[in-house]
Amino acid sequence: MKRTIVFFLLISGLTVVAAGQMFPEKGVPPLESFTPYEYHNTGKIWDIASAPNGIVYMAADRGLLEYDGKNWNHFTGSKGFTRSVAVFNDTLIYTGSDLDFGVWRKNKFLSFEYTSLYPFEEDLQDTNEEFWEIHFFGDNVLFVSSQSIYVYRNDQLVKIAAPSVFMGSYRIADRLYFIDKENGIFVFEDFSLKKELDFNGSIQSEVAGIYRVEEGIMIVARDEGLFLLKEGEIETVRNDLSEKLKSAKVFSFEIIEDEYVAFGTVLKGLYIADLEGEIIHHVNRQKGLPSNTVLSLHYCDAGKIWLGMDYGVSSLNLKNSFTTFYDYRGDFGTGYTSILKDDIFYLGTNQGLYRSRWDDLNNNKEFFRFELMPGTEGQVWTLEQIDNKLLMGHDKGLFVIEGNNVEKIGNQEGIWTILPYKDFILTGNYNGISVFQKTDRNPVFLRKMDLIYGSCNQLIPEEDNILWVNIPTFGVIRAVLDKELNPAERLIFPKEIFEGKDVFVHKNDSGVHVFTDQYQYTFNAEQKEFIQKDPSRISKQIEDQLAGVYLPIALHTDYDFFPVYNGFALKYLKQEPSGKPENYTITLRKLEAFNNHEKVLLYPGAKVPYRLNNFFVEAAIPNQNHVVYQYKLQGLGEWSEWDGGSTFEFLSLEHGEYILLIRARIDDEIVDELTINFRIAVPWYLSWYAYLFYVLVFAGLIYGIYFWQEISLKKQKKKMLLKEQKSLRKQTEKHKQEIIALEKKRLQVEFDQLKQQLKSKTIELANKAKDNEEKNRLLLSLKEKCDKAQQNPALFDIKWGEMQRILDSYLKIEDKTFEIQMDELHQEFFGKLKEQYPDLSSNDLRLCAYLRIGLNTKEIAEILNIQPSSFYISRSRLRKKLKLKPEEDLYNFLTQVGN
Repeated sequence: MKRTIVFFLLISGLTVVAAGQMFPEKGVPPLESFTPYEYHNTGKIWDIASAPNGIVYMAADRGLLEYDGKNWNHFTGSKGFTRSVAVFNDTLIYTGSDLDFGVWRKNKFLSFEYTSLYPFEEDLQDTNEEFWEIHFFGDNVLFVSSQSIYVYRNDQLVKIAAPSVFMGSYRIADRLYFIDKENGIFVFEDFSLKKELDFNGSIQSEVAGIYRVEEGIMIVARDEGLFLLKEGEIETVRNDLSEKLKSAKVFSFEIIEDEYVAFGTVLKGLYIADLEGEIIHHVNRQKGLPSNTVLSLHYCDAGKIWLGMDYGVSSLNLKNSFTTFYDYRGDFGTGYTSILKDDIFYLGTNQGLYRSRWDDLNNNKEFFRFELMPGTEGQVWTLEQIDNKLLMGHDKGLFVIEGNNVEKIGNQEGIWTILPYKDFILTGNYNGISVFQKTDRNPVFLRKMDLIYGSCNQLIPEEDNILWVNIPTFGVIRAVLDKELNPAERLIFPKEIFEGKDVFVHKNDSGVHVFTDQYQYTFNAEQKEFIQKDPSRISKQIEDQLAGVYLPIALHTDYDFFPVYNGFALKYLKQEPSGKPENYTITLRKLEAFNNHEKVLLYPGAKVPYRLNNFFVEAAIPNQNHVVYQYKLQGLGEWSEWDGGSTFEFLSLEHGEYILLIRARIDDEIVDELTINFRIAVPWYLSWYAYLFYVLVFAGLIYGIYFWQEISLKKQKKKMLLKEQKSLRKQTEKHKQEIIALEKKRLQVEFDQLKQQLKSKTIELANKAKDNEEKNRLLLSLKEKCDKAQQNPALFDIKWGEMQRILDSYLKIEDKTFEIQMDELHQEFFGKLKEQYPDLSSNDLRLCAYLRIGLNTKEIAEILNIQPSSFYISRSRLRKKLKLKPEEDLYNFLTQVGN
């Protein structure tokens, strides 16, 4: 038959076992541990106590520790190592230490201040007392050392000396017992010690504790085990508990609700037993404790037992219905599935299939023993008992387990889940679904189911012929199977329509649902689709619980199995969950005002300056898990959303009085509100003296404006006068500039006219020179004719000779008029050029003059009687002699030289 999968909704906290009923005997109660680093490296923890509101206080080497479930606080003030602590409430605490004892009082800023009560604080040379125990007895507070008792009442101390040496003091009901090393047991009555029993050498070691049993009083000796005080006689107890305690060396002791006793040992951790001596729990390093040496024990009303160890602090939640089996030794790994058959517990893990006797899971063993079954190494996904056969879904396939034998069925690899279906067995594989035929012997593989592929990690039957298949990488399929077990009809719901992670399918009386870590979807059979989407009400019931398809399993009538990382857990079902084990109260832990530069601790009702108008508030129900909080500033909006955080910030508040309301919810029950009042002062700029200052400033401003207007008028008049003078000066200067501009314009016109005249004169001179040249040509022509006449001798030879001489003389006369006039006109210009460029010839100088006066190329070529191309060559040579760069203009250069 198919095993039951346990399914839980709306889990808001851990289920607790009703007070006064037996603790689960299987597994280790939920364990929480803290390293010295977490509690400020304050050394060893010698004593532990708790306040009525749940805050835990510890006596450590370096002072007093406080823990509220989230934060550790450390207080110093007493001398020596702190050895003992007694808590009246969370505002009044007594501690004893080496050579000191005193009281801690909480101030209005929620911090403790220490006052020593030790009478010999100033004179310690003759005393050496260590105060290891403190008792509240009536209206008295008793501080106990090995030498004395100091009774504190109404600010008065009474000292009672020990008969020899106290080895311990313990309270049973309304009687306070003192164990004296040499004289036996005494009872404290009326400020005196009355002898109850003499040991007579029967107990040699120190006494770690005493408690009442049905037969009498049980005495716990540190090195000798248990002794029974019965009818005035001491008997040695010979049972398994006593022998274990004798070898483990008891160091600390605590009574639990008058029904159980806890023993903290030096060598073997913690033992918890009932009053009959039956060991219920044995917790040590192999089961998660940081150390096997337990120096102090304290059981609080919330059901937790606190352990102060040589290294670290731990708490065990004894009232929790869950117990755990973590693989601290590396024996078995993470448990994914389990089954109980023939009093043998089978555990499927990531390492293989393990088994153990059911009784070996009891927590009275030193460690849990698991045996790996040969041939099962690897990942085990599921275990099912069908027709009295144990089937295992394994990474390597389907196996049948019979005794010590493991037999593989078929060749299918990777079996996620196993489902009995009529006369068949269906398995969800890494790729598809396999169909096996039931037989009198082992199942027989038939075939793979058609049309369904992928990794099928869930097979959920809805009706006789309807099967739901979960394929994480693909989605969810609703298949209607035919007689041949093939899908005749399929509805496919892709994974994308389901928001969130860890998708799994669940069927209950209300229908078929798909759950993720965020939402719950409900299938509508008529519309054949998921039509309802609600916030997911799934939450982990225990820390490290595996999510998704790894659901709890009904293992036993008293226990459910829960897969968790690196182990597994069991939930004890025998007791009904109790109500609240105590009246929870919200405690204010910190009130602080701050800005970007400073922080100030406050107290309720405090008034703070406006500059500190940001507030930080921390409140908590101490040492409780799964608590949610909400807050409201009275008169400013509604209650906030429920949230697990217990710290609240309010920024940039306006001035005025505020009332902050904080409430909490545990297990769907609302805890009474915490009310905090505070006031933000009016900012200085809105205070009465600020307004007085504003009035004075306003009056001064009016007078200042009147006086300023008078001064301004005088200044305006002076300014206007200066402005007029300046304006006149500007106008004068402007007229002067206009006259200069006109003069420059006139001079420029005259210059242009002279330049034009110079150009015309130059051209005129050039024309005259041209005319002279033409005359020369004429004379040259006459000379040529004379030359021809000479060729015919005649009588006039002498005359022709004279004409020849005259003509030759005329031809040799060079007309230098133009050159002389040019030189005289440009004498200063030629001088500057010759000074800068001595290599220039007279022709170069004249060419520079022609260019400077603005003659163009044609005009210059005609004057020089050369071709324009020859002029270009002459101009290029001139540029080289003047050493001009290609980008420099020759005309501008010559103009600048002439100026």
